[in-house]
Amino acid sequence: MLKNDTQEFWESAWTRHIEQYLASPPRTGYWLHRRLPLEEGSVLEIAGGSCRDSRYLALQGINATGSDFERRTLDYLEGRFKDSPLKLRQADGFSLPFRDGEFLTTFHNGFWVLFPDEDIRKLAIEQARITRRYMVVLVHNRLNSRLVDTFAAKARTDDLYRIRFFTSDEVLDLVRASGIRVRSVSVEKFGGLPDKLFSPKITRGSAAMQEIVGAIVPRLYSLQPWSRVERIACVIELDK
Repeated sequence: MLKNDTQEFWESAWTRHIEQYLASPPRTGYWLHRRLPLEEGSVLEIAGGSCRDSRYLALQGINATGSDFERRTLDYLEGRFKDSPLKLRQADGFSLPFRDGEFLTTFHNGFWVLFPDEDIRKLAIEQARITRRYMVVLVHNRLNSRLVDTFAAKARTDDLYRIRFFTSDEVLDLVRASGIRVRSVSVEKFGGLPDKLFSPKITRGSAAMQEIVGAIVPRLYSLQPWSRVERIACVIELDK
């Protein structure tokens, strides 16, 4: 792993950052809801941390589960969102406590950025095991030099930002190297300048306005050059 993988590290990291994550718009949730037929089956967020995106999906009536290996964070979320329809489970990405093919769709955002290639191949195989159709991976884009520099600067004082970045070809190579059976795979643009539309100056604290923005923004990601894109979204349809 690229950073400390102990329970203590992540307890400390989420204590410092969880409110910031919870206050941010569920961008992955907005994008996934419009990208895949999530209503057709259950959805799992792996290594969810704040589980912000799976919570959004659950609020849209989707059968969603959020998971993370850090117990204290899950306990905090259960107390903070007592009426949430989201199911929460403690889970290690290398050995997920779910049946083969239990979820139609599984996703994670910024999980692979913590690991070397060998571990990523193991994570891909385990994610595919519990997925019936779609597995989605989001990682940070190496072609965005401004983002790379920003993370490097922040990593000097906070190890949470000490991650690896990828190109689209590297993500595709890792999927192929895992040996999972794939019907189709695509890499897509996620995040960037269009996210400025989520600014409070535009949404004005209105949940309805944020939903409108959430419907528009994912359509704008593809219009950017890769040098301005924040993350790479890899959508894999499994051959099962």
